[in-house]
Amino acid sequence: MMKGQVELPLVKPNHGLPRGLNPVLGLPMSPPMSHQQAYGAPYYNTSMEAVWHGEFSKLFSQFYPHLWYLIPSPAAPSPRWYRFRDSAKVRFSCQQCGNGWTSMKGRVIFWYYLNPQGVPVPEGYLHFKLYGQQCKRCKNGRFEMAMWYPEEVVKVLGNVYNRVGQTYYGFYQPPLRQDRRPGKPRTQHNAELCQACKDGECTNAH
Repeated sequence: MMKGQVELPLVKPNHGLPRGLNPVLGLPMSPPMSHQQAYGAPYYNTSMEAVWHGEFSKLFSQFYPHLWYLIPSPAAPSPRWYRFRDSAKVRFSCQQCGNGWTSMKGRVIFWYYLNPQGVPVPEGYLHFKLYGQQCKRCKNGRFEMAMWYPEEVVKVLGNVYNRVGQTYYGFYQPPLRQDRRPGKPRTQHNAELCQACKDGECTNAH
């Protein structure tokens, strides 16, 4: 374990998380928004959640003694926060008809801010939003939440870690990984069914 790394207990999706407890580090914070509240449906299971939390802890604990928090959010906390977006190969499964499909245009948006006035040490906040897609078979208007491959989680968290490091910790031109898990979806991307497209976030730029 690296210096300052926090040992994370595995936690279930935090619908029953005690009020005021951070879902990643178990530290006090403002009342959290559950994943159900943020997106209208759970977007990852316990094993996926462990990958997101574990990789975040491994990377962001290197900013010790500063404390960083990973928090789901439906929108930007403030227009003054820094913003970073990334893409990945993801998989979807329709909760209504069982139809499954993969997409090379999975999208995540991060917003981050380091509060230098944190007590007793500066505190950083990494908010994120995962975008969904509609089932082309049902077309019921519901955005299914993406299931993320572990290697894609590692990639996007590594990229945002480097961007945070560049912003606040003097990292010099950190590299950004743009590779994706191999694969070729059977159909072309349908912008009409893509939540990120509807929000103007589905472009090739990071």
